[in-house]
Amino acid sequence: MPHRAAPSPIYDSLVDEHGDVLGEARRLAEHTHREAERLLAWDLSATGADRPE
Repeated sequence: MPHRAAPSPIYDSLVDEHGDVLGEARRLAEHTHREAERLLAWDLSATGADRPE
């Protein structure tokens, strides 16, 4: 769980009850971003777009 400036018992209770939804969404977004970068980089190299003319 990320560090927060002040204790938040309501948030902590929700995390205990439902899991860290925000943390999971953040991890999935980072994974999707890395995967998109990888696929786009492959696409550019496959088309020769990264080679100077």
